[in-house]
Amino acid sequence: MTEKKLLGLLQQKRGFFEAILDLTEEETSLPVPEWISNLEQKKVLLSCIDELDEQMTPYKAKFADIVPEISEELEKIKDVVGRILHCDSLNLEYRKKQFDEHL
Repeated sequence: MTEKKLLGLLQQKRGFFEAILDLTEEETSLPVPEWISNLEQKKVLLSCIDELDEQMTPYKAKFADIVPEISEELEKIKDVVGRILHCDSLNLEYRKKQFDEHL
């Protein structure tokens, strides 16, 4: 039962990260006011992830005995986070260039 609960929490966490990825991928096409709104949405999603992390605290001691499904879910989360960081890096460069052009 513990593994099933943990897997469900991890799947929810991945869902939130995937929503953040979707928002991140569209950032460069947004005008500044919509971009700010987008960032606020990402902040809300990150707070949801924090809440899930708190719910997972009792299970963290058992991470050493990870079943394959949980390990696979952790790898999926890692992949989504990597994609978010890559997109954020590209978006930062775009916004920096955009800002420099307006100076």
